[in-house]
Amino acid sequence: MLHKVAGIILLVLVLKKANLTWREIGFQRGGAIKSVLKGLALGSVCFAISYGLELAVLALQGNPRHLEIYISSFSLTGSQIKNTGFVFFVLCVGFNIINVWMEEGVFRGLFLIMLSETKPFLKANLIAAFLFGIWHIVMPVRSYVNGEMSFAAMVLMGVGYIILSGIMGMKWGMLYRITGNVWAGIGDHLFNNTVATNMLHVVSGDICSKRLVAACFPYVQRHPDAWGVCRGIYPAFHAD
Repeated sequence: MLHKVAGIILLVLVLKKANLTWREIGFQRGGAIKSVLKGLALGSVCFAISYGLELAVLALQGNPRHLEIYISSFSLTGSQIKNTGFVFFVLCVGFNIINVWMEEGVFRGLFLIMLSETKPFLKANLIAAFLFGIWHIVMPVRSYVNGEMSFAAMVLMGVGYIILSGIMGMKWGMLYRITGNVWAGIGDHLFNNTVATNMLHVVSGDICSKRLVAACFPYVQRHPDAWGVCRGIYPAFHAD
């Protein structure tokens, strides 16, 4: 989390150096709360559908299934600690507000604005989204360096992060274009990081779908067919 705080500080310095204001990169005060709520609503609707589809598929397969609410440890290697204390929920929301503020400010605010000065929006959005994907490969690289992940798994995770985080980045970039600010993207991004990735978990038998897939692929976590691939890479994908 310290690197996210450092990112916000660096963003402040860059804005000052470039003579830009927070408003100019999409942090307008007017309508901020309303736009964040719209983003939260978008995230909740999308994930309500995806959770429902996953539960329906599990039901058709005859598999036991239920939802659990707890704060996960966000591990790539299957390690899972279920934190249910109120303080953990508060910390999860607080840390993710910092995280989302930094990422949206940098990738949808600063980068997208600067790239759009010389490139068409679609191309600028694609580049910013690709950089957003690159930013996320630090987790599999760190797991590999720590000896928690094989090189092949690191490469697979890294490619997955670039593609899927890039897709999410393009979505939030389009929200920026449609609304003219970062607030809707912040709301949707916040819902994705807090509720969908860290709080609400689909459990089927001895497997939690958030063990590996959710950490790497926030939206692909809804596809049960991906579980077999993940379990093949990591036996630890099974619940403890």
